[in-house]
Amino acid sequence: MTTSRARRGRPPASTREALEEVAFELLLRDGYEATTLQAIMTAGGVGRSTLFRYFGSKAGIVWGEFDRAVERLRSALDDADDVPVMAAVRAAVVRSTHLSRAAAPDTWLDRFRVLDQDAALVAEAAAHWRVWAETVSRYAAERTGLDADAPTPAAIGGAVQAAYVAVLRRWAETDGAETDGVAAAADAVDIDELDAALRPITDAFQTVLDGAARG
Repeated sequence: MTTSRARRGRPPASTREALEEVAFELLLRDGYEATTLQAIMTAGGVGRSTLFRYFGSKAGIVWGEFDRAVERLRSALDDADDVPVMAAVRAAVVRSTHLSRAAAPDTWLDRFRVLDQDAALVAEAAAHWRVWAETVSRYAAERTGLDADAPTPAAIGGAVQAAYVAVLRRWAETDGAETDGVAAAADAVDIDELDAALRPITDAFQTVLDGAARG
């Protein structure tokens, strides 16, 4: 994805997804604080009413889909099969990621890049990721009968979230990069890689949970 697509004469962004793509091109290029709503409207060829109908605010562009991703994770955990706790967690993270990617295939890695790299969003991003981790912690607590703030569920949520972010960073760095002068595939996402990366974490915590149950 290149910022040249936001040039003058570009056809109006007639869908939410198209306008979101334009917005993230500008956010990546200019940063969150420097990117104005007017710049997004101009680059997308839309009026104020259209932008506010889709997003409500500049913050809504950045955080709307993230919040929906957390809801997908929560829903996937609620619908998890009757399998060991940590296997259910791993499957839910993988499934919700697949759904989030399908919902915004052209912008979801750009969204992560903005959240991960823009200094103006660091504190807010940490707060949103905390909600993501607490979603996993609460599920683990409910399945084990522990308090969600107890050390083990809290550690599960934090560790799974950290591993997940590490995979997203790898994808974001690989996507569009060049190796020996050859551009990488346009889509660096490998859902099987995500499952494999999470497995050591989830297996280790399953061992902890099983030991606690026996004790």
